[in-house]
Amino acid sequence: MNTINTNSATRRQIPGHRLGVAILGAALISAAACGSDTSTTAVDTVPATTTTTIPTTTTAVTSSETGARPTATVDELVGVEGGRLHVRCTGQGATTVLLIAGFEAGADAWGTIEPAMSQSARVCSYDRFGTGTSGAPTSTQTFAMQANALHALLAAIGEPGPYTVVGHSFGGAQAVTFASLFADEVAALVLIDASPVTWPAAMCSVQDDGTETATTLRSFCTRLSDPTGNAEHLDAFESFAEVSGIVTLGSLPMTVITAVDRQFPGLGASELARLTDVWDQGQQRWLGLSTEAQLVSVEDTSHSIQLDRPDVVIQEITRLLP
Repeated sequence: MNTINTNSATRRQIPGHRLGVAILGAALISAAACGSDTSTTAVDTVPATTTTTIPTTTTAVTSSETGARPTATVDELVGVEGGRLHVRCTGQGATTVLLIAGFEAGADAWGTIEPAMSQSARVCSYDRFGTGTSGAPTSTQTFAMQANALHALLAAIGEPGPYTVVGHSFGGAQAVTFASLFADEVAALVLIDASPVTWPAAMCSVQDDGTETATTLRSFCTRLSDPTGNAEHLDAFESFAEVSGIVTLGSLPMTVITAVDRQFPGLGASELARLTDVWDQGQQRWLGLSTEAQLVSVEDTSHSIQLDRPDVVIQEITRLLP
């Protein structure tokens, strides 16, 4: 494995062995993966551009040295402020891996990751309000509210830090928010094709050219613009505006995993280039949050990298475990 260079980001390109075509759904709608190649491929390392990081004083990660780590399987609905949330925890280890799914997705999104990770760590996934078997949201939600609800849920079931927080798509922004709010409890952060803070605005500016992709994007924009129009009652614009105010996570160990290609069938070349540029700049912004961040680019995968390339995701989470 290549090590992270202090005060700089490392870019690693990982060739894919499963092909997926992505259209936007939550951040992107993943198409079915097809084809496989189980051969081992070398990993190349080249420098990556990073944004400016503002220095900060880091806080030691809280551990549970004063008591035994939890080992029992948890699979239940738990009452927290605002309603009941479904949580599932398995495995055991010195750290707890928190899996945060994308927009309107729940714990089931991690079926390819949980079994493997629970062999070496404690793993918890959950359904946000409005997803899975959790209760419906009783008010408009933001990423900060969801992060606080998750923290309250973990406290209620006795799952202490340190946490390695993993977020996919919109869940990546929630993961960043959690890491910012509870910095003393977070040991590492993994973002999987995390939606940039500018993504809602980029989607909403797509012109209606009659193509199916443009129609899908504009329809999704409508759902994001009205919190009552989506299952989570998420105010996406307010949420991403909040996340844009997070300018540093200090030296938090962090990996940004992203798909190499953005494919939007039917969109014109200029619009495709614009959206791709917005996405790529967004990944660089995520990188700039930490002086100990690296970018992992994955070829031939859809937006749902955890489904198409679980090996990559498992490898990166494992690498960051204390």
